[in-house]
Amino acid sequence: MASTEIISSLRGKVIHKNNRKVEYGDQIAPWTPYNANLHMQGIKVVVKDPMPQKVQKGDAFEDTMLLLEMMKERKQKDNKNQKEERIREMAMEKKRKLTEKSKNQYLKLSF
Repeated sequence: MASTEIISSLRGKVIHKNNRKVEYGDQIAPWTPYNANLHMQGIKVVVKDPMPQKVQKGDAFEDTMLLLEMMKERKQKDNKNQKEERIREMAMEKKRKLTEKSKNQYLKLSF
């Protein structure tokens, strides 16, 4: 029987199966992925958002000055809002006083 001859009754059938291939004096052990002679292929990864390149750090002086500037601007804004609120309160009080005066005033006519 030549190696190229195929008996039609044996086509697609398993004649003999080894549990595990024994090489270099290994003992037959139960199958695990580590001893199965599997070879990993490359894994392709699609990068959606690439990592940004390392940002160079500036001087700590610049950061400190930026923080001080931001705090100064916030304090100025708060002071401006407080001043506007005080002006609004003073105007409302003056308006109330004027309306009280106009109610208390009466015209005294003598003939």
